[in-house]
Amino acid sequence: MRKTVANALMACFTLGLAGCATTDDALLKTVPIGSGTSTQATFDFVRCVKDRWTPLGGPVREYALGTDSQAVSVKGAGGASMVLVVAQPAARGTGYTIYGEIAASRYVTATHLCD
Repeated sequence: MRKTVANALMACFTLGLAGCATTDDALLKTVPIGSGTSTQATFDFVRCVKDRWTPLGGPVREYALGTDSQAVSVKGAGGASMVLVVAQPAARGTGYTIYGEIAASRYVTATHLCD
């Protein structure tokens, strides 16, 4: 019984992550609305972005996008991600690209404060 419940919870968790990844994947296929470089290390940059985005509203999520990429996204109305920043290590810190709706300009401004 315990194993069945654990398997069911894992399936729900996996489906939940897949749903988040799907909306973020849709944003990745759009034209970026901003980009830049930061002198901070990638994880420090991502933490800074998350700290700056949290007071702005929607739920903020941080996750690994690959072996060398980190991402932060915000869910908008309807549960779809409205803004996403992808950060990767660069020669002198972190390079990042911001994807999202034009209405997400306050998130772009907040991200650039982490440069």
